[in-house]
Amino acid sequence: MIVKFIFFLLLFPLYINSVYGRNIDNQYLSNQLEQILNQKKYELIKNLFLEKSFKKFEKNYRDFRKKYKNISWSIQTISKNEEKVILDVKIKSKREIGDQIYNLDSKQIIQVETLNNKIKSYKVIKEESILKTENSPLIIKIISPDQVFTGEKYEFNLIIEKPLDDALIASGIIIIKNKDDVNILNDQFGIKPNMSGGLFKYIQAPLEPGFQTISAMVAHPKGIYSITKKIKVGL
Repeated sequence: MIVKFIFFLLLFPLYINSVYGRNIDNQYLSNQLEQILNQKKYELIKNLFLEKSFKKFEKNYRDFRKKYKNISWSIQTISKNEEKVILDVKIKSKREIGDQIYNLDSKQIIQVETLNNKIKSYKVIKEESILKTENSPLIIKIISPDQVFTGEKYEFNLIIEKPLDDALIASGIIIIKNKDDVNILNDQFGIKPNMSGGLFKYIQAPLEPGFQTISAMVAHPKGIYSITKKIKVGL
């Protein structure tokens, strides 16, 4: 039963795929988005998008709101030009699964392209999203690069720093090739008992540039900790 539950969490949809905006004054874009989302003025969001991009956003956003509650948004402009904006998006929320409550802390960098003062397209170019049991004393250290070369072998480690014991129940990892926002299951390391104090893996980057998304989890009697991270793969 716990294996099925953990596997479900490992695949939890962090296609929160982000939010996003309008390009009149690009600083206004981030402020407007943050205000609309935090004040739940959902009827105004549609006005910020071209029709095609809004359909994509609406589906992702609706699915996210069904699963996560008490959502708070922080959106800031990192860089901008006439037709492109880079946004720093932070999302905090809660999710109830069974009799457990989990806290979500998501950090995303989103590239937004605009046309005629509306969003033409958007994509997540960097992400680190953590879902963990509420009030858990678990402290997890993440060792992972943000960017790797094509074909490179790199470490992805989740180390339990507290509590220091051998009570880890299980761990697992899923590796996803993610190019042009198309998710393809590449390699899967099944969830299995692990007494090593964390999750330790060497991962091979794809041979073509793009992105590689890692979803990993550790389960401990003191709580469950899951992370999804998008790693850039370059030449």
